[in-house]
Amino acid sequence: MNSDLTSIQEKILAFVEDFSAESGYPPIMREIAEHFGKSISTVQQHLAALEKKGYLTRAPHSPRSLRVTAPRHLTASGPTVSVPLVGRIAAGLPVFALEQADEVLTLPRSLFRGERLFSLRVTGDSMIDAGIFDGDIAVLSARPEFRDGEIAAVVVDEEATLKRIFRTEDGIRLQSENPEYPERFVGSDQIKRSFRLAGVLVSTIRQFS
Repeated sequence: MNSDLTSIQEKILAFVEDFSAESGYPPIMREIAEHFGKSISTVQQHLAALEKKGYLTRAPHSPRSLRVTAPRHLTASGPTVSVPLVGRIAAGLPVFALEQADEVLTLPRSLFRGERLFSLRVTGDSMIDAGIFDGDIAVLSARPEFRDGEIAAVVVDEEATLKRIFRTEDGIRLQSENPEYPERFVGSDQIKRSFRLAGVLVSTIRQFS
């Protein structure tokens, strides 16, 4: 057990990690409370403690915004997966499309699941309300489809950006998680010409100096 965590905090952190890896999105407080047989207020207190200790982040008024920033088993033994770090992606204004690999990360397979994993360094602050900050590393699965509401790296007109993504009757809506950034719409014609789904977010890694 991490020396700065209580037993229940360790278990809650493990649950958030495992749930996120299995589902592709984090649990809400009710799901955590039901799993442990605790009240929501008790779970709230433990999450606040984990956030204060730097193990996770969450955004107010966004129920599925939990992000583990200090995974318990990041250096643990066991099966691993090699994940290329292929450059940077804008969480804000788009940047030129994905660069070649800078390095390869060795990550625990138990936490970073999915096929064809790759990672990108985030620049900008348009996803901060989803707990994704400038300098974070986004680990993504290069699968061909997405579910509405997932966070994904997309390439539009050869520029890449990280956004929450939704299908609409007329195309695709790209939603920031920062009220200072407007939504962006990609029409059906533009989708055919110049839109590509690069990958769907699996998890993020935060590096502390």
